[in-house]
Amino acid sequence: MESRIPLPTDNIYKFYALFGLLAFMFSIGGIIAVQRSTNDFMYKSLIDLEAVKSVEKPTAADTIKRQLLERLIDVAKSDKDYFNNSLSGLATVGFLLMGFGFFKWHREIQPLQDEMLSLQVAKLRREVQATSPSPPPAPLPSNPP
Repeated sequence: MESRIPLPTDNIYKFYALFGLLAFMFSIGGIIAVQRSTNDFMYKSLIDLEAVKSVEKPTAADTIKRQLLERLIDVAKSDKDYFNNSLSGLATVGFLLMGFGFFKWHREIQPLQDEMLSLQVAKLRREVQATSPSPPPAPLPSNPP
């Protein structure tokens, strides 16, 4: 399958910038997804936990279910913190890589490409002028003063 999105592979700084941008966007999306899924889990688990806590004479199964739900809530909180910290680190690396790539590309590579383009345009103009026929001489006035 052929990619329809052309990837700039002519310059390492373009690659750094776009890879950093992709990593940054992925990590921000991941943080949002982790937050949403944890909130959904916590909502359901807390409702179940409160239902088990409200039982007046809990059985052994109710006690075990309560302990399990409390443990699952603690694990969900620690997992959320771990994933958010990991994704925040990835976002930071992606942002720095993106900034470095765009800065180096803009400061070092793009001026050279602009200069090469202007030199090519000047060369082509000279070639067109050299190959085009010279304009006909201006007609002489018919009535001398």
